[in-house]
Amino acid sequence: MLKENKKSFNRLFRFFDTLVVILSLFVAYYIRFGRLPLFFVNQTFEFEIFSFSYVILWLFFSSRFHLYKSMRFSTFFDDTQNIFKANLCCLVIALLPTFFFREAPLSRLFIFYFWGGLTGSLISLRFFIKLSLKYIRLRGYNYRQVVVIGNNGRAKNIVDRLTNSPELGIRVLNSIDYSTNGKCPGFSNVPCMTGGLEDLKVIIENHVVDEVVITLPMKSFYSEIEQIITVCEQVGVEVKIPTDLFSLRLAKSSISNYHDIQVLEFYTSPKMTPQLIIKRGIDVLVSAILLLVLSPILLLIAFLINMTSKGPVLFSQQRIGYNGRNFNCLKFRSMVENAEALKEDLASLNEQEGPVFKMKNDPRVTKVGQFLRKTSMDELPQLFNVLKGEMSLVGPRPPVPGEVSEYELESRRRLSMKPGITCLWQVNGRNSIPFEKWMELDRNYIDNWTLWLDMKILFQTIPAILKGV
Repeated sequence: MLKENKKSFNRLFRFFDTLVVILSLFVAYYIRFGRLPLFFVNQTFEFEIFSFSYVILWLFFSSRFHLYKSMRFSTFFDDTQNIFKANLCCLVIALLPTFFFREAPLSRLFIFYFWGGLTGSLISLRFFIKLSLKYIRLRGYNYRQVVVIGNNGRAKNIVDRLTNSPELGIRVLNSIDYSTNGKCPGFSNVPCMTGGLEDLKVIIENHVVDEVVITLPMKSFYSEIEQIITVCEQVGVEVKIPTDLFSLRLAKSSISNYHDIQVLEFYTSPKMTPQLIIKRGIDVLVSAILLLVLSPILLLIAFLINMTSKGPVLFSQQRIGYNGRNFNCLKFRSMVENAEALKEDLASLNEQEGPVFKMKNDPRVTKVGQFLRKTSMDELPQLFNVLKGEMSLVGPRPPVPGEVSEYELESRRRLSMKPGITCLWQVNGRNSIPFEKWMELDRNYIDNWTLWLDMKILFQTIPAILKGV
């Protein structure tokens, strides 16, 4: 019954959210133009495309950002953050088609009114709902009853949190101790029983039980856990098992489907989320625009390289990309034609620690190459690598195979994200940074990656290039 109520509530919630999106479009249009776009008749094609795309995208991204999951454990800050992310994804993608239709561009004021009003309305709606549910639960309604199985630190932590947060509407009915020492101290005045599976059956038969939370050690109590799940499955009671089964230092965990098989995932690099989809969309759009806008400069650089030194204009070098994939990284040639052959003679003059060759006054660099390197213009052809999907605008710099073969195991983690043209290393001193610090910066980028971090790095790259860092 509770499950059916939850589903009905989620459907109703989704309906109201979608209604708020549509109403926000109408209100913003009225504020900007002084009339209502009734049934979208006689409106510009750009407005119709944007509106239709936004509503469809909202239905998708609102689910992807879990806006309709149980509100018992989500904080208001989490809800606000997820609404902001979902709305931002919808806005960026819904605006993309309008770039190809420029007869009557969308009003920037309309977009500002719509997006600001919609975000504020959705946040306010959730605030009101959370406040109402909190009021209802504190008065003993809309609650769930839970049995916690286990007598350990994890069990105590769960019981303490639930009993100290009555606004969650969760009551701990009993705890069951499966240990053999016969002691059952219980937690936070919650009754404790020692009969194991038989006690669980008695509790289920004589009380309302909505959930069973298992905190037993998986290795020691595997068969007991299997029996508990079987009993709960028979009577239709939900079972929850904390995912902190292992002591993880960096990896995050989540439940997902693996070809119709539920698996527990552990990962450190960002998963394929809507944010990464937007990152790829930005890569394609920005790299295509830059290649088009900068084409005269690219041709001029090619002409200067061709006129001042022998050899091809572009230098293609095998690099290591995402999770160890090989690709040909493009650069404007900034060295003499046989630079790779001369590298062994200069190995003793390497100024960088670790498996990387860096030399401040490298005699192999041409005069044009010195300017290109100082301004980072030698890396402009990598926009083609970005367009092909081999690189991103922002990410750890792609290493050569020889460097990777000398990596410590921890340093290989920098390969768990697509390489980029610019990165934290690029805006924090480049060649003046020791190798270990460089690797640390890349690991920090992967561990803390967000679209906002990418934007910050891109904006910091411009002054870094101008200063010739």
